[in-house]
Amino acid sequence: MRSPRSLRKNDRGATMLEFSLVAFPILMLLMGTFEMGFIYWGTKELENATGTGARFVRIGQAQQDNWSSSDLKAEICRRTSILYDCPTRLRIDVVSAASFAAFAPVEPLDDSGNLKSDASFSFSPGGRNDVVLVRTFYPWTRLWGSRHLLRAAAPVRNEPF
Repeated sequence: MRSPRSLRKNDRGATMLEFSLVAFPILMLLMGTFEMGFIYWGTKELENATGTGARFVRIGQAQQDNWSSSDLKAEICRRTSILYDCPTRLRIDVVSAASFAAFAPVEPLDDSGNLKSDASFSFSPGGRNDVVLVRTFYPWTRLWGSRHLLRAAAPVRNEPF
């Protein structure tokens, strides 16, 4: 049996103890930084793809080729890489009106906080010179299992196609 005085002089294991005290906060900070970077990347990718999809509506290609919501969704998903399982998870809401003030967009979440189904969103790309709002929603699953909703919107005025 060692005396307390001899234990005070023994520093074996001090480095391991210091590492165990510092490692957890550093790892959590590192994981949080990666998670925020991925969310930012996913949001920017969704915004760029939504803008491109809104361009197809604005120039009249979606109307002339009789696109459905799934056709526009396929075009948007084709332009993303980090949004896994995009065709089944992405929701698209396309509404048209005569002016920007006439929009009444729907709430994407139901009463329990889950993203609504595809049937809850509309697809109305409008006609010539109509104002169209293209909105996309993607449920992002975080590293620790919780969810975050990525959103993007692109208001456009259709060209006189």
